[in-house]
Amino acid sequence: MKRSLMARSLGVTAALALLVSGCGEAATDSTATSATSTPTTIDSAIGTQFSGGKPGKASDSQSPIKVGLINQEGGTISNPEASAAVRAAFEYINAEQGGIGGHPLQVEVCKVTSSEESAQQCAQKFLNDSSIDVVMQGGLNVGTDAVHQTLNGAKPDVIALANPGTDLSAKNAFAVNPSVIAALPGLATYAKSKGYKSIGIVSGSDAGSLSIAQTAQGILNGFGITSKVTTYPSGSTDLTSAYSAALSAKPDAIAPLDTTTAGCTATAKALQSIGSTVPIVASSLCLTDQIKTALGDFPKWAYESTVLSLYAPDETGQLDFYKAVMSKYAGKDAQLGISAPQAFGAAFLLANVLNMVGPDKVTPASVSSALAAYTGGVLLGTPKVAFGSMAERGMPTLSGTADRFYTYSGDGKWASTPWQGLPQ
Repeated sequence: MKRSLMARSLGVTAALALLVSGCGEAATDSTATSATSTPTTIDSAIGTQFSGGKPGKASDSQSPIKVGLINQEGGTISNPEASAAVRAAFEYINAEQGGIGGHPLQVEVCKVTSSEESAQQCAQKFLNDSSIDVVMQGGLNVGTDAVHQTLNGAKPDVIALANPGTDLSAKNAFAVNPSVIAALPGLATYAKSKGYKSIGIVSGSDAGSLSIAQTAQGILNGFGITSKVTTYPSGSTDLTSAYSAALSAKPDAIAPLDTTTAGCTATAKALQSIGSTVPIVASSLCLTDQIKTALGDFPKWAYESTVLSLYAPDETGQLDFYKAVMSKYAGKDAQLGISAPQAFGAAFLLANVLNMVGPDKVTPASVSSALAAYTGGVLLGTPKVAFGSMAERGMPTLSGTADRFYTYSGDGKWASTPWQGLPQ
C-alpha cells in the first residue's frame, strides 16, 4: 500500500493563499477512551440518513444506476482502498437500503496507473458511455487535469478528495472532502483558538515543501501569528538538529509539514530525543498503525483532520457503522484509512443525491442540479456542505473547508474540537 500527500506545490500555493481570511473559533474539548474492537452490528438508521434510501433490498429486475469511478491503482502510488470503499458502500446500499428507489447502484472502476494519458482514457470512456450519468474520482494523484479537460463539464464529477489545481475550479465538479486544502487554514484557526502567538514550521528543503511552508507563513500571518521556517534535507531520517533549531526560537507550538510515514516517525523520534514538551500540531496522515507500531504508541500531538478519526471516540456512531459495513462488504482485513473514509463518505453523498433525484429522472443535468443544491452532511465528514461556497476565493467546486483537531494524551485518551470552518 503506497501513500502520498496529495499536493502539488504550485497548486497548493495558489489555492491556499486565497484562504488567508478566516475566523478564530474557540475549541471545546471532550475526552474519552476509544474502543479497539471492530463492531459487527450495522445501524440501519445511519445508513438511511446518509444514503437517502429505505431499509430493504434493491431489485435485480430493475435497471442499474451506473457510476463511473476513476481511481489511481496499480502504480507506485496506489489507492485501491478508495475503490474498495465505494464498492462496499454501494453493495451495502443495494443490499440494505433499497439501492436508488429500488434500482441497484453499479460502479464501474477505471484504473489510472501513473499517467495523464490513462486518466484521459478513463474520462473519455465514461464520457462516451451513455449509461453513465455521473463520474466519481477516488484517490487520484495523477491525471486530474486530463479528467477535467476531457469531461469539460459534460457530466458531473464527484471528487472524493480534492487535489490542488483543477479539482478546485473545473466545470460541473463537486469536491466533497477538501483534504489538504483545509489543512493550513485549519492550522491557523486552531492555533488562534489555543492562543498561540508563534509557530515553528519544520519542512523539507525541496522546492515543493518550501512552497507549502511559505504559504503556511502567509496564512498564519493573516491570523496575527508569527512563524519561522526551519528546513532539513528532504528524505533525512535524523531530524534532531532541525527540530533543535526550530525549538531554539521558543515557539508556542511546532507544525511539522512532512506527512509520510517515514517523516512522521522521524519527527517523533527527534522530538523524543530532545525531550521537548512544546505542543505539536500535525496532520492526521501521521495517525497510522505503522507509525504506532514503530513508536510503540501514537505521538502525543494534535492532529488536523477532515474526517472522523479512526482512533478517537465517536459519539455519532458513524465510525462503528463504517467499520461494520466495511467488514461485511469489503472484508475483515479491508484498509480503513488513507483515502477510504473520504471515498466511503462521497459514495453515500452521491447515493443520497441520486435518491433525491429519483431513479427515473437521473440525467447529468438533474444530478448536477441536485448536487449543487445539497447542503446536508457527509458520512464520516463535515456535518454541512455548500458546493460553490468558496467560489469567491477561486475554488467553486469545494464543499467548504471544514476540519477538526484531535489531541492525543496517551493511554488511548483523546480530546477533540468541534468542526471548524463550516460553510455559512
